[in-house]
Amino acid sequence: MTPARNIPLGLAFGLAAAFAWGAQAVVARAGTVAGYSPLDLAVLRYVAAGLVLAPFAWRSRHVLARIGPWRLLGLVATGGAGNALLFGWGLIYAPASHGGTVAPITAAIMGAVLGIPLLREWPTRGRMAAIAVIACGVLLIGWDGIAGAHPGAWRGDIILVCAGTVWAAFTLLLRRWQVPALAGNAALCGLSALLLLPPWLLLGGGAVPHMPLGMSLLQAALQGLLASALATTLYARAGELMGATRTACLTALVPVMAVLLSVLVLDEPLGGAKLAGVTLAVGGMLVAVLFTGRRGAG
Repeated sequence: MTPARNIPLGLAFGLAAAFAWGAQAVVARAGTVAGYSPLDLAVLRYVAAGLVLAPFAWRSRHVLARIGPWRLLGLVATGGAGNALLFGWGLIYAPASHGGTVAPITAAIMGAVLGIPLLREWPTRGRMAAIAVIACGVLLIGWDGIAGAHPGAWRGDIILVCAGTVWAAFTLLLRRWQVPALAGNAALCGLSALLLLPPWLLLGGGAVPHMPLGMSLLQAALQGLLASALATTLYARAGELMGATRTACLTALVPVMAVLLSVLVLDEPLGGAKLAGVTLAVGGMLVAVLFTGRRGAG
């Protein structure tokens, strides 16, 4: 049964998740610069989150059994380990401000596009216009990489577009399969950890044994506990309360925090094009979430 809609509460949950993910982009970029590989960061993230959420996965084991292993693996590929590896790979080439903007804004656009075949949700003309504005914002945000301010960043941007696309699919699959927020996230994190640990251990633990313990624990706490255990659960719950395509648009708020933190923490430049892009993207997102509807079910 479809949960009753509660837009204000769903918006609050989504905003909290967006805040956490904006910070995550900065933390992940700092990790790649320090020498962690995407696999290292994904392992730290999901082992920490999987341990914290393990009791909830066990308590919901009957619900998860009804969802089935193949669907759970689909969620891992789109919103768990698969997405984390793509995101970390993209941040090897692109700055944190791109990680916190290109991926979530792509998710907003692709959430509307993929919602047509997956959920039979047809965006209204108003939402399509808002999505076009968001797309213009993405182009402006990535323009510094194309223009040469961040040489090679375009490679990371392409990977981040892929990460945003699979995240949109994750959002829609949660809705399509009616996966409970906390149970689904607990299973996603636990399965991601189990899938990532064997290859990581075979590689000798990557860079983690050679890094300061405090730095690894910080990555595990901020990415695992904050961005995965808490934020992903809140995001999934927002999808239950607001609908999948509206929630996917909400991820465009991530750029505000990501850009601000990338400037304050990592001393990345904030050019006029990037600022204009974030303004367009966030404005388009607010219109798409608050003032436009959709046609069709879901």
